[in-house]
Amino acid sequence: MSRRTRNTGVRGPNSALTEFLRVEGITDAFRQRQGRQRAGSGRGSGAVSETPETDATATNGTTSLAETPGADVSNDLSDDDNDVEYRDDLFNPDDFKQLGQEDTCVDCGNPFTLTVYSRFIEASKGYICEDCNELLRKKERNVRKTQQTARKRRKKVAKALLDKKTVRIASLQDICIRAISSHIEDVDALGDIGQTNINKILKILSKNRSLNDSTVTLFLNPSIKVLELWDCSNVTSDSFNKIAAYCSQLESLTLFMCGQLHNDNMTYFIDKLPNLKKLALNGPFLISTPQWVDFFEKAESPLEQFEVRNTHRFGNDSLISLLERRGNQLTLLKLSRLDGLDSEPVYGLIPQYLAPSRLEELELSHPHQANLIDDDLLIHILATTGETIKYLNVDGCTQLTDSFLTEGVAKFCPVLETLSMRNLELITNEGMRDAFEELGQINYGGLLSIDLTKCTGLGNEAIEAIFKHSGKTLVEASINSVNNLTNSFLVQILTDDKDESKVLIQKSIEDGVNDGIDEAPPMEVDGDEEGDDEGDLEAYSSQPTKSKVVFYLQQSLPLLTKLDVGFVRAFDDLVLEKFSEECPKLAIVEVFGNNRCTAKASVRDDLLVIGVQGENL
Repeated sequence: MSRRTRNTGVRGPNSALTEFLRVEGITDAFRQRQGRQRAGSGRGSGAVSETPETDATATNGTTSLAETPGADVSNDLSDDDNDVEYRDDLFNPDDFKQLGQEDTCVDCGNPFTLTVYSRFIEASKGYICEDCNELLRKKERNVRKTQQTARKRRKKVAKALLDKKTVRIASLQDICIRAISSHIEDVDALGDIGQTNINKILKILSKNRSLNDSTVTLFLNPSIKVLELWDCSNVTSDSFNKIAAYCSQLESLTLFMCGQLHNDNMTYFIDKLPNLKKLALNGPFLISTPQWVDFFEKAESPLEQFEVRNTHRFGNDSLISLLERRGNQLTLLKLSRLDGLDSEPVYGLIPQYLAPSRLEELELSHPHQANLIDDDLLIHILATTGETIKYLNVDGCTQLTDSFLTEGVAKFCPVLETLSMRNLELITNEGMRDAFEELGQINYGGLLSIDLTKCTGLGNEAIEAIFKHSGKTLVEASINSVNNLTNSFLVQILTDDKDESKVLIQKSIEDGVNDGIDEAPPMEVDGDEEGDDEGDLEAYSSQPTKSKVVFYLQQSLPLLTKLDVGFVRAFDDLVLEKFSEECPKLAIVEVFGNNRCTAKASVRDDLLVIGVQGENL
């Protein structure tokens, strides 16, 4: 059998001419018919072949090809292995017509003249007229257009998921803001569009890395008091001076990714920003330690809020100068990822200079070395100013233990609203439970936000205590990578206590289902012979263990809006549906890494679930 008759399902690239001939129906079979028709016309006119043997051979060969299914009829007519395969037995020889003759369209039934552009339809085994061919082309173009639109839609949905948003019809105001942001280089002045809209444009430009020397001047106004630039990577030193020159009434200045901020700019700020109360800088690695000291000593502005991140040149002397000159008036202090702060005694000066009951927001996160921030330091700070602290962030302070919670937060933070403690692996389940039970005696309002990402020592009791204390006020919560949670716990806290399933659990406990069950049965080790310990360990690990049945009360989460439960193995479709039903305000749920949470879960239409297993965009 010829190689061309094997249908492997794989096609190589076609030339433009081959593709055109295939689309227009000019195939090998078509050319074969033309050849036979010309040969028949020659014989009908009385033409005699000079070599009868050759004619007979050719005639016999043609008959054999036509009568043999699957035979190759195009070996002598085309060398293109990528052409579509056709056989003579698919066509009726009586229907073969020459170019220029009339044929009937297999689609509309109207007669038309057969041309080289007439299109052959494989399904109908015939040709269509030019009008039907044009309609078919329009349909194909619409199909391709629909496919392209679908691809754009999927990209838009994927982008919205990454931004934790839903795709919806934009308002006229948002459309105008996007148009301005897209053509910001052509804008001479923004006019009186309101500070809220200006901030939206600033965020869009920062996200697109479009904020530069020419565009930043659009947002400088002598009357503004708050300026937030979230991406200054393309803003040069001269433009930073313009901020101080044009906006002398500034009270709050936020500059993130300000890698081109120089010492000269800080010197210029000393004289030109006399009303500055808040300064937040991220990435000012060109500002030297002596310049920081000079700024804190000479600036006459009433600086009350200070934040600095991601620089190795904010050193010990810089912090000492800040505390000595501004410590007693600070209401916000955020220090994060400062490799220049490498002295534990310098950190120990913080509670000595802070004014009692004045600080409201405190962040000491990701120190250069883990031992720089310990339980005693945090307890001392909270004992001094914990009465007014509403925001506390200790992410990455991996040396903190339960004492920080039980002896610090639980005793000195009556108005705490936000608590972030990522990567604190030494915090235990019992310590967190006891801390929140004690916190409930002084903090009656409850937390608004809590972040427990990678606090791997926590379990059911800790999360239950948090929800009991702050469930009615909690807006954002993250229990990412808290793997000790059980599916039964997550289902029960979202199920009515009078539900039949929970009634059965309670009844089974009363009937003694847990009698004789220990949390962890002791391992008996027989050390008579050397090497027995390993055998005993294997035998202990292979013993079947039975966990206790625990009853958990239902918890109310009426204001919960955002929840991160990524890499929590117990979180599945049932739990997701429970959260969707019992948390009416819940808008965003992140479930990355939960392979038991799939797209089959039935949730509200307005609930955005990010990271579902096997999700197709």
